Amino acid sequence: MVISPHLLIGAAIGLKINNLWAVFILALVSHFLADKLPHWEYGSEDIKDMTKKEFFVFILQVAADSLLGILLLFWLLREQNFWPYAVFGAFISALPDFPLLLLRFFPRAKWLLSYQKFHSANHLKQKNARKKTLSLLSELAVMALAIFFIRL
Repeated sequence: MVISPHLLIGAAIGLKINNLWAVFILALVSHFLADKLPHWEYGSEDIKDMTKKEFFVFILQVAADSLLGILLLFWLLREQNFWPYAVFGAFISALPDFPLLLLRFFPRAKWLLSYQKFHSANHLKQKNARKKTLSLLSELAVMALAIFFIRL
Protein backbone atom coordinates (compact mmCIF):
# COMPACT_ATOMS: atom_id res chain seq x y z
CA MET A 1 0.00 0.00 0.00
CA VAL A 2 1.27 3.50 -0.71
CA ILE A 3 2.06 5.84 2.19
CA SER A 4 -1.03 8.11 2.22
CA PRO A 5 -3.55 5.45 3.31
CA HIS A 6 -1.22 4.31 6.09
CA LEU A 7 -0.93 7.91 7.30
CA LEU A 8 -4.70 8.34 7.32
CA ILE A 9 -5.37 5.02 9.06
CA GLY A 10 -2.80 5.80 11.76
CA ALA A 11 -4.22 9.29 12.26
CA ALA A 12 -7.74 7.91 12.66
CA ILE A 13 -6.44 5.47 15.28
CA GLY A 14 -4.64 8.27 17.14
CA LEU A 15 -7.72 10.48 17.18
CA LYS A 16 -9.95 7.76 18.58
CA ILE A 17 -7.62 6.10 21.10
CA ASN A 18 -5.62 8.91 22.81
CA ASN A 19 -3.24 6.51 24.56
CA LEU A 20 0.30 6.51 23.15
CA TRP A 21 1.04 2.84 23.79
CA ALA A 22 -2.28 1.70 22.35
CA VAL A 23 -1.84 4.02 19.36
CA PHE A 24 1.68 2.66 18.83
CA ILE A 25 0.55 -0.97 18.83
CA LEU A 26 -2.65 -0.47 16.83
CA ALA A 27 -1.03 1.79 14.24
CA LEU A 28 1.82 -0.67 13.76
CA VAL A 29 -0.54 -3.63 13.41
CA SER A 30 -2.79 -1.60 11.08
CA HIS A 31 0.09 -1.24 8.64
CA PHE A 32 0.38 -4.98 8.13
CA LEU A 33 -3.39 -5.52 8.10
CA ALA A 34 -3.83 -2.81 5.45
CA ASP A 35 -1.12 -4.43 3.34
CA LYS A 36 -3.22 -7.62 3.31
CA LEU A 37 -5.94 -5.78 1.36
CA PRO A 38 -5.76 -5.41 -2.42
CA HIS A 39 -3.70 -2.28 -2.98
CA TRP A 40 -1.60 -0.39 -5.47
CA GLU A 41 2.19 -0.25 -5.20
CA TYR A 42 4.72 2.17 -6.63
CA GLY A 43 6.51 -0.43 -8.73
CA SER A 44 9.17 -3.06 -8.32
CA GLU A 45 9.03 -4.92 -5.04
CA ASP A 46 12.79 -5.41 -4.77
CA ILE A 47 14.46 -2.06 -4.26
CA LYS A 48 17.92 -3.65 -4.41
CA ASP A 49 17.50 -4.52 -8.09
CA MET A 50 16.27 -1.12 -9.30
CA THR A 51 18.39 0.86 -11.72
CA LYS A 52 19.44 4.35 -10.63
CA LYS A 53 16.70 5.84 -12.80
CA GLU A 54 14.04 3.47 -11.40
CA PHE A 55 15.17 4.23 -7.86
CA PHE A 56 15.04 7.99 -8.52
CA VAL A 57 11.48 7.70 -9.89
CA PHE A 58 10.56 5.48 -6.93
CA ILE A 59 11.88 8.06 -4.44
CA LEU A 60 9.96 10.83 -6.25
CA GLN A 61 6.77 8.78 -6.02
CA VAL A 62 7.30 8.05 -2.32
CA ALA A 63 8.09 11.72 -1.61
CA ALA A 64 5.07 13.00 -3.57
CA ASP A 65 2.73 10.47 -1.95
CA SER A 66 4.09 11.22 1.53
CA LEU A 67 3.78 14.98 1.00
CA LEU A 68 0.24 14.61 -0.33
CA GLY A 69 -0.70 12.43 2.64
CA ILE A 70 0.86 14.82 5.16
CA LEU A 71 -0.83 17.87 3.61
CA LEU A 72 -4.19 16.08 3.53
CA LEU A 73 -3.68 14.95 7.11
CA PHE A 74 -2.91 18.43 8.42
CA TRP A 75 -5.87 19.85 6.52
CA LEU A 76 -8.14 17.20 8.07
CA LEU A 77 -6.69 17.75 11.55
CA ARG A 78 -6.91 21.54 11.55
CA GLU A 79 -9.86 21.54 13.97
CA GLN A 80 -9.06 18.43 16.03
CA ASN A 81 -8.11 18.57 19.71
CA PHE A 82 -5.98 15.44 19.88
CA TRP A 83 -3.90 15.99 16.76
CA PRO A 84 -0.55 15.03 18.43
CA TYR A 85 -1.92 11.49 18.91
CA ALA A 86 -3.09 11.50 15.30
CA VAL A 87 0.31 12.61 14.00
CA PHE A 88 2.01 9.96 16.15
CA GLY A 89 -0.38 7.29 14.83
CA ALA A 90 0.19 8.41 11.25
CA PHE A 91 3.96 8.26 11.67
CA ILE A 92 3.90 4.81 13.31
CA SER A 93 1.49 3.42 10.71
CA ALA A 94 3.76 4.48 7.83
CA LEU A 95 7.02 3.58 9.57
CA PRO A 96 7.22 -0.13 8.60
CA ASP A 97 7.81 0.76 4.93
CA PHE A 98 10.84 2.96 5.50
CA PRO A 99 13.43 0.34 6.58
CA LEU A 100 12.94 -1.17 3.12
CA LEU A 101 14.60 1.94 1.63
CA LEU A 102 17.77 1.03 3.52
CA LEU A 103 18.11 -2.09 1.37
CA ARG A 104 19.22 0.14 -1.49
CA PHE A 105 22.28 1.15 0.52
CA PHE A 106 22.79 -2.02 2.59
CA PRO A 107 21.70 -4.84 0.24
CA ARG A 108 23.42 -7.57 2.29
CA ALA A 109 22.25 -6.55 5.75
CA LYS A 110 20.75 -9.74 7.15
CA TRP A 111 18.21 -8.04 9.40
CA LEU A 112 16.97 -5.94 6.45
CA LEU A 113 16.72 -8.99 4.20
CA SER A 114 14.78 -10.83 6.91
CA TYR A 115 12.51 -7.83 7.40
CA GLN A 116 11.95 -7.53 3.63
CA LYS A 117 10.96 -11.20 3.48
CA PHE A 118 8.53 -10.76 6.41
CA HIS A 119 7.09 -7.54 4.95
CA SER A 120 6.69 -9.04 1.49
CA ALA A 121 4.98 -12.14 2.89
CA ASN A 122 2.35 -9.86 4.44
CA HIS A 123 1.42 -8.31 1.11
CA LEU A 124 -1.42 -9.46 -1.08
CA LYS A 125 0.05 -10.29 -4.50
CA GLN A 126 -1.65 -8.72 -7.54
CA LYS A 127 -0.94 -9.85 -11.09
CA ASN A 128 -3.28 -8.69 -13.85
CA ALA A 129 -4.71 -5.28 -14.79
CA ARG A 130 -8.21 -6.14 -13.53
CA LYS A 131 -6.82 -6.89 -10.09
CA LYS A 132 -4.81 -3.67 -10.22
CA THR A 133 -8.03 -1.72 -10.81
CA LEU A 134 -9.61 -3.48 -7.82
CA SER A 135 -6.47 -2.64 -5.83
CA LEU A 136 -6.73 1.06 -6.60
CA LEU A 137 -10.43 1.11 -5.74
CA SER A 138 -9.75 -0.79 -2.51
CA GLU A 139 -7.05 1.68 -1.53
CA LEU A 140 -9.33 4.65 -2.25
CA ALA A 141 -12.07 3.03 -0.15
CA VAL A 142 -9.62 2.59 2.75
CA MET A 143 -8.64 6.25 2.47
CA ALA A 144 -12.29 7.36 2.37
CA LEU A 145 -13.09 5.26 5.44
CA ALA A 146 -10.10 6.65 7.34
CA ILE A 147 -11.11 10.21 6.41
CA PHE A 148 -14.65 9.46 7.62
CA PHE A 149 -13.31 8.38 11.04
CA ILE A 150 -10.98 11.38 11.22
CA ARG A 151 -13.87 13.77 10.56
CA LEU A 152 -16.28 11.89 12.89
